[in-house]
Amino acid sequence: MFGRKISTERSKTLVWVSTAVFAAAAVLYFLPVEIPCGNVLPVAVLAVFSLWLDPLPVSIALTASMFGDLMGAAHNFMAQMECFAVAHLFLCLFFIRRLFRTGRNSGKSFGAVLTGRRMAYLTVVGICVAAVLVMAVTSIVPEVPRGVMRAGVAFYSVVISLMLFTALLQRSIFYAVAAVLFVISDFILGWNRFVEPIEHETCLVMIPYFAAQWMFFVRASKYRVGKSLLVARL
Repeated sequence: MFGRKISTERSKTLVWVSTAVFAAAAVLYFLPVEIPCGNVLPVAVLAVFSLWLDPLPVSIALTASMFGDLMGAAHNFMAQMECFAVAHLFLCLFFIRRLFRTGRNSGKSFGAVLTGRRMAYLTVVGICVAAVLVMAVTSIVPEVPRGVMRAGVAFYSVVISLMLFTALLQRSIFYAVAAVLFVISDFILGWNRFVEPIEHETCLVMIPYFAAQWMFFVRASKYRVGKSLLVARL
């Protein structure tokens, strides 16, 4: 947003500076030291730097996630879930726009781009995402207290599944892995909260969550760090 005219070299510098600050904040979170809202700082760092490096939908998604972390620190689960639902919807918007842009750049319509892809891959992705959604709806949602909370968890399950589906349609291992890690993190969180306690829940939830947010941030940045890391294309 603010970095439209930023040079590639400056983008590279900002990416690695933000990554270093993010990593330091993430390490601080896991240290046995009481830091007020320590869970908020890592994604807050990414949200701030994203204003110069990432497209607007990704910046909004990171900012919404930051507020979700803040609501989590305040133990307001409903508000936390709402913030992350907003984040996933903006990621979906970003991914869908990216698919349309791919079609325009190739001189084909969106439908033609989809038709040209391997239908087998699209089918497998759809089946896998549907399986994830069914697993959440049948194993976690029934354990949620009836009423607004259960409806919210069911809606959130649909939204994060849509984010996973659109992420897997991108030609990027980074986006695919990030989306899968985000789903794993939320699934563990939901299972621990509503089904049964999980040992080492904090690490199992926060490590994939932080990794997912960083991967979304760095892959969407103006500096194509993925190429330097030899990211494979689907």
